[in-house]
Amino acid sequence: FLALAVGIVLGAGPLQGEIGDTLSNEVAGLRKDKADLNEQLSQAAAGTEARDAYIGETNPLVLADALAGQRVAVVVLPGADTAVVESTPASLASAGATVVSTTTVSDGWVSADEAVVSARDAAVREAASGAGVDVSDSGSVSPRDVLLAALLARPSTEATDAVEPQRARTALEALAEADLLDVATEQFEIADLVVVVAGTTSQGDVAAQEAAADRWVDLTIALDARAAGSVVVGENSTVEDGVDVVASVRNDETAKEGVSTVDNAGSALGQASIVHGLVEQRAGGTGQY
Repeated sequence: FLALAVGIVLGAGPLQGEIGDTLSNEVAGLRKDKADLNEQLSQAAAGTEARDAYIGETNPLVLADALAGQRVAVVVLPGADTAVVESTPASLASAGATVVSTTTVSDGWVSADEAVVSARDAAVREAASGAGVDVSDSGSVSPRDVLLAALLARPSTEATDAVEPQRARTALEALAEADLLDVATEQFEIADLVVVVAGTTSQGDVAAQEAAADRWVDLTIALDARAAGSVVVGENSTVEDGVDVVASVRNDETAKEGVSTVDNAGSALGQASIVHGLVEQRAGGTGQY
């Protein structure tokens, strides 16, 4: 109590001015620091906006004919960023490529629910039989992933085991009727290259989300093994809850060896990276952007 009383007396008397001045100076310093940081943030944001605007304006010139004559299949996974889904075909077209199919795959493709698995496997067997694709000995790769890769892509123009486009279209429509995917089959062709627009897995607990993301990674590996090249793209700013499939691809040693990735596909720079990534893939290289 004596110490408390002494402190009160000193604080109210001789030390009052010094303490007040110290606190005032600290508050003023913090306000200045905040103002400086806000100014730096504004400058950085303006610089980024100017950079993206410049890249967006020059992309058509820089990317022109980079993918001339190439046929590209776009595969959209659940949770994919809508803006990326819409802008990617335009970027591919500006580089001279032709988007020959757009396939939106449903959550049922990687579901572990027994009823879904049973119906899915039956639909896959029927579609594979109709398309003439042998999935009986797919090894460690899921038969459904082998089938979808064979229906959408071929490794080269000289490939002798390429599925005839009409049979592939019919098989894709059968899978669509089973609610496994939705595919735009107008002017459908078998592709040389594949772009997978990925998102996040958000159903179930963390373990279920990670398991689903791993199954999507398996699909990207199958597509890459079949096509002349593949790039998995996404927009990391959309990642909140769930497991990011692009990150899962990068964390998988097998996938990372062959599959290229772009994690900022929502920006003009990211769109350019998709094109450059496909060019690199076509030449036998792999990159993470």
